[in-house]
Amino acid sequence: MAPHDLRRTCARLCHAAGGELEQIQFLLGHRSVETTERYLGCRQRLVSAVNDNIGLEPSSGGN
Repeated sequence: MAPHDLRRTCARLCHAAGGELEQIQFLLGHRSVETTERYLGCRQRLVSAVNDNIGLEPSSGGN
């Protein structure tokens, strides 16, 4: 077992518990979110982003 195995396990447990990618990135001290994604073995879900569920719709009139 190597230190990076423990870091990866910590990251995956935080992610499984609902931790946000940016929080885990900060915890691990990664400069790039892509590095954190590699640790987790996942990618951001930009197709179904969390802010899509806010319920705001653009108005159909004017500006």
